[in-house]
Amino acid sequence: MKKPLLCASAVVLIAWNGICQGQRATVSIPFLAPSVREIAYSIPLSAVNPFLAWSVIWHGEAEALHVRFSPDGRSWSDPWAVVNTDAHASEEQLRGRWVSNLQFESEKMRYFQVRTQAEVRDVVFHFYSPGASAPVEPSSQPEALPCPCPKPPYLKRQDWCPAGNCPPYPNPLYTTVTHIVIHHSATSNTANDWAAVVRAIWDFHVNTNGWADIGYNWLIDPNGVLYEGRADNVIGAHFCGKNAATMGVCLIGDFTNQMPTTAAQNRLRDLIGWKLCTMGDRPLDSALHVPSGLVLPRVCGHRDGCSTACPGNTFYPTLPNVRTSIANYIAQVCSAASIADQKKGELLHIFPNPVRHTLLVQCPETSGAWLHLVRIDGRLAQAPQWFSAGGRYSVDVAHLPSGFYHLYLIGINGQRWHSSFLKL
Repeated sequence: MKKPLLCASAVVLIAWNGICQGQRATVSIPFLAPSVREIAYSIPLSAVNPFLAWSVIWHGEAEALHVRFSPDGRSWSDPWAVVNTDAHASEEQLRGRWVSNLQFESEKMRYFQVRTQAEVRDVVFHFYSPGASAPVEPSSQPEALPCPCPKPPYLKRQDWCPAGNCPPYPNPLYTTVTHIVIHHSATSNTANDWAAVVRAIWDFHVNTNGWADIGYNWLIDPNGVLYEGRADNVIGAHFCGKNAATMGVCLIGDFTNQMPTTAAQNRLRDLIGWKLCTMGDRPLDSALHVPSGLVLPRVCGHRDGCSTACPGNTFYPTLPNVRTSIANYIAQVCSAASIADQKKGELLHIFPNPVRHTLLVQCPETSGAWLHLVRIDGRLAQAPQWFSAGGRYSVDVAHLPSGFYHLYLIGINGQRWHSSFLKL
């Protein structure tokens, strides 16, 4: 039985926080009912730039709310837009609330109206102005990489949030990654400031969803720029509460009806190629993801483990091609780079050679190093091992198939030592 039409009864509670880069505000409406009259609410932000980000939480029916915006309180956007719920948020994390997806409006919008098809309560609109970004080039720090694939250059948190008001969670939990989960942000595919979009996603995850930090470990914009989210191997908030043993990578945009850009897909390939190479795992394999109890591809989509359309109906069917692209990258590009670097290194003496069970390796006195055992086709034969300077180590190779291998060490200063060939 339908409720009679009632005027919306609302008390607006406003709280806002101005900061040197970005500002945010909330508008609270204790109760809304179906109404023939819409109230115009002012958005309590000044100097919005470069866009207005917004989201809303409420109790009641899902997708009952409709909203529209105005720059002056007289001319309104049309038609009314339904407020869709965010498929990324888990029921456990949201404690029974409905949470909208993150939306963007023109920086000129100063007023909004909301109407509902059913009684709702505890409605809270979150508004955020991320502030304009200064140009920053992605970079990568010199490091001893435990695999031939280079870590792609990226924007660190202080690069995409230089004001320091997007802090990481101070007490992160770490995990051993077994699976890489691909997402889309389900936000706009166009923007004039992608770092500002990343700040808006951080604000949405922390201040709307109530999470400890941005949910993803990494984000990639349509220009192929890589952004550091939660640090590498930190447990995120992106896989239906089963986040341990995963690395979450979000391609910024909505890929329900279109594909990510080539630049974004290439950066995704480079990032996952590097990560899988450090793990010693192959992108075409599947394995048990222990927290969920599911056997999943090493490189999977969000929907493989959760009830969601993420990473989009157009992009998701192409994930087999993504896995193949990563495999080719590791086998061809990384191994080629490794061979070129090996030619610059010093010869490493190993014994015995040929070997059947145990290989003895003497680490140089000058530097600790990562040991890599690589098949002829360029793939890692097993996970890299860390050796301390001057140490003499036994390496078990009895489990490996017979054939020719290449062994080399990468020191902490980038110096390399390598064998010609190792025969098993």
